[in-house]
Amino acid sequence: MTKSVLMQGEFQMKQNKTKALREGAMMVALTIVLILVTQYVPFLSVFSTLACGIPMGTMAARNGMKGIVPAIIAVFLVAILVTGTFLSAVSVVLMAVVPGTTAGYVLGKKKGFFSALFATCTAVCVGWLFELFVLYAFVGNGIDDLFAQTLKMTEEMMKPLTESFSQAGITIGNMSGEEFVGAFIESIGKTFRLYFPSIIIMSSVFEGYLIMRVCAFVIKRTKVADVAIVPFSEMKATRSMCFVGILCYLIGFFAGVESVFGAVIANAVFILYALIGICGLSLVDYKLKGAIKSAWGRFGIYFAVFIFGSFLMSFVTMALIILGVLDSSRDFRNVGEQME
Repeated sequence: MTKSVLMQGEFQMKQNKTKALREGAMMVALTIVLILVTQYVPFLSVFSTLACGIPMGTMAARNGMKGIVPAIIAVFLVAILVTGTFLSAVSVVLMAVVPGTTAGYVLGKKKGFFSALFATCTAVCVGWLFELFVLYAFVGNGIDDLFAQTLKMTEEMMKPLTESFSQAGITIGNMSGEEFVGAFIESIGKTFRLYFPSIIIMSSVFEGYLIMRVCAFVIKRTKVADVAIVPFSEMKATRSMCFVGILCYLIGFFAGVESVFGAVIANAVFILYALIGICGLSLVDYKLKGAIKSAWGRFGIYFAVFIFGSFLMSFVTMALIILGVLDSSRDFRNVGEQME
């Protein structure tokens, strides 16, 4: 009797192992297919970071880290053959596969929505830092050099227009057209260099959020795991976030941006106010939810406002930040301290 039970147990273990290996092979194959499609179809390349990590994320949600490391190594080896270089393969794995895998693993462990979001955004940020390192190591002075060249090309493209202004005697203030464009482009360059860390972080947040939502959707629909998702309309800033944001703004106002300390404070203000503004947009989305049921419809409205209302962008952004601050203390939606 005991021997029969042991044999059944061994048989079950072998079956489970075979099933896990078969599932791992399928997920690796699907990941490789997605990498091939996004690499060689230009239109679909923009979806590589969203799609390529989902199979690995689903596998991580079901099995944890067991089997994930060998699977990622297998994907990496094939990526070398697909991309042709070691660095390109590392870039594909870090940018397209690891974030989705991270999202699936944390969601599968039921660590919570914002823990999964933080982990996914961190994984995306690591990928961006690797890309910047490669640019710095192999392309002149890195991103700064590329951006300077882009600004120079933009200025060269605008030369015919500014020259026609000069010939017509048109001035902007006390400056000629060429002087105005030069000053404007120089201002853009300084602003970009100052807030570049914030741009990288907020890009990682946006990309990480999309990856995590797609991964959570697939995990729920395939019934791999029961994951808790906080709707966008229920995201809320904390009081402490708003307090720190206001405090950093006041410190930055007196410190300026010329010193390293001032630049760090300016970036902290940018990031905190961007997050608070997103929470303000979440409140607007909550209010519109009753009138417009379609999430895509509401997204289309927001996109149109930000594109066609660009001349009012500063007012729209400030209004969203104010809404986010007010909601952090008043809790208009009764959702509690979601981001604690």
